[in-house]
Amino acid sequence: MPSELIQYPVPWDLVRGLTPHLANRTPRNIVDFTARIVERMNPAPEIQGLHLLPENARFILTANHYQRPGLWILHTAAVLTQALVQRYGPADPPVRWIVTANWPPIRLGPWTIPSPGDWLLPRVAEVLQCYPVSFAGHNPAFTARSVRRILKDARSSPAAIGIFPEGVAGSAGHLTAPLPGVDRFLAHLGKAGLPLVPCGVSEAGRFVIRFGEPIPSADLAASDDAATLAMQRISLLL
Repeated sequence: MPSELIQYPVPWDLVRGLTPHLANRTPRNIVDFTARIVERMNPAPEIQGLHLLPENARFILTANHYQRPGLWILHTAAVLTQALVQRYGPADPPVRWIVTANWPPIRLGPWTIPSPGDWLLPRVAEVLQCYPVSFAGHNPAFTARSVRRILKDARSSPAAIGIFPEGVAGSAGHLTAPLPGVDRFLAHLGKAGLPLVPCGVSEAGRFVIRFGEPIPSADLAASDDAATLAMQRISLLL
């Protein structure tokens, strides 16, 4: 990464603008929402390898969890989403992201209080048409329900499924191991016929995303460790 990193302000006004959608449980147009985020990024992000994307958007979009002070993961997801809009047109949603939708509990001395995020973040995910999961090991029943829903939707949904295999442990500048369970999850999606598109996220004077050659669904399903295979392909794009 360059020594002087660009600061991308958090779009708090757009986040606050989700309030009526949260109150009414109505979806926010993802194409418009992410476009407004990306248009504020100066200089504009650079997108490479767009021609490598499959003919249709029925695939797993897999990228490193690129976040640092001054660049929120929301920026990363927004740029990736807009790249798919460029390739496939303004479907709503163009991609359905798998997102962590809880916060650690609040500790006050000997007491532990559930975080408000346990209530709020699943509703934010719903409004943004994402799939919510919990921190690894935090609420396995909740995550299992989401995984079953994703696998069911994967049989017919025309939208890409987006995942950052490292989860919230990932950060800008280095890769970490994929979360437990991601291997089996990706293999199941491969068996459902979805190829995997790796994408490397980095910076070189500007925000850069680079798509790689897709991994065929059969190769993904047959892999000894689909998550490690995906991360290896991502590492080649950084």
